[in-house]
Amino acid sequence: MIYLLDANAFMEAARLYYGFDMTPGFWEWLQDPTLSGRVGSVTAVRDEILNGDGELVRWARALPQEFWLADSYESIANMSRLAAWASDSERTYGQAAVSEFMSSADLKLIALAMAKGGVVVTREVPAPRSKKKVKIPDACAAFAVRCVTPFDAYRLLGMKLIMA
Repeated sequence: MIYLLDANAFMEAARLYYGFDMTPGFWEWLQDPTLSGRVGSVTAVRDEILNGDGELVRWARALPQEFWLADSYESIANMSRLAAWASDSERTYGQAAVSEFMSSADLKLIALAMAKGGVVVTREVPAPRSKKKVKIPDACAAFAVRCVTPFDAYRLLGMKLIMA
């Protein structure tokens, strides 16, 4: 099983609680070769990160290419399923929300998790009545894709950071 991280798992960690200057062990742990194939993200998330600046951008560029997964035949088919779900008249999403979702890394992340039987890791919280944004946990729930918070994922993966 692979844990696929949303952009906010990286960005909030770098900005709020795992700053590169305070907890370099976290970033070293994420790139540990023993996690290869168990932790990753999609290339669209990498692109979002690279649109920024600073240490997170440098770190993301240095990761092995295998960390950043490309769309697969199955994930592309799943994108169509997700699009049909989001635009279904039973949903409360406005057209702008559906359009944003269709062009997002979120769509690709969920679609790849569906294809690989993976777990989506995000800081987003469900908002099933939202009209303005398709939330990752809601789309995951609609397709029985497991969705967890970053801290839950790190515990499940056995992360231990030792502070000196």
